[in-house]
Amino acid sequence: MKINEKLLKGLSLVSGTLITIGAIMFIYGYFVSAVTIVTAIGIGLAEGGTFIFIMGLFLVAVEENIRGKNQKQNQSS
Repeated sequence: MKINEKLLKGLSLVSGTLITIGAIMFIYGYFVSAVTIVTAIGIGLAEGGTFIFIMGLFLVAVEENIRGKNQKQNQSS
């Protein structure tokens, strides 16, 4: 359980940073700069951070489910 907490903490830190940088770049590119590539990079970073967070949560949930099933099998044996 401790490993999952550390993994979730790191996951939220990385994805939160990516989403924040992406949002800042998007706002800068959309409202301030006339360069459209900055807007596109901002959108990509925000989407990437969201994707990393969702996939990380999925992997933690699957690992927890498998661990629970293994513990039940060990107890019944």
